[in-house]
Amino acid sequence: MKFELSKKMKIITFSAVAAAALALGLFLECCDKKEFVVKDVPTPSELPKDTADYHYDEDGRLDINTATAGELCELKGIGEKLAERIITYRDEHGAFMAVEELTLVSGIGESLMEDIMDKICVR
Repeated sequence: MKFELSKKMKIITFSAVAAAALALGLFLECCDKKEFVVKDVPTPSELPKDTADYHYDEDGRLDINTATAGELCELKGIGEKLAERIITYRDEHGAFMAVEELTLVSGIGESLMEDIMDKICVR
């Protein structure tokens, strides 16, 4: 048995292949222009720290995702070692999605969270 496409099927197949080739060409052209380049997402410690505003929200609360160790130490109950644990934790696990996630850092319990809750934020 010999299988042949009808003239209509040949035209439809050719059109589909041509459309796919055109779409692929347009996609590759956009990629060459770097319009769709996915960049590495920096860890919070790699984010720019050139202005103090960057570390605080409009209400003056410290952003725990961008805060330096020194800024974290200014919070009641957080010393140098705990500040370093916070920075290490966010570098290893990514940005905090909510301030309550800070309790996942060893040494931060409910009592400390109550003391600093109104002084911190995540953006």
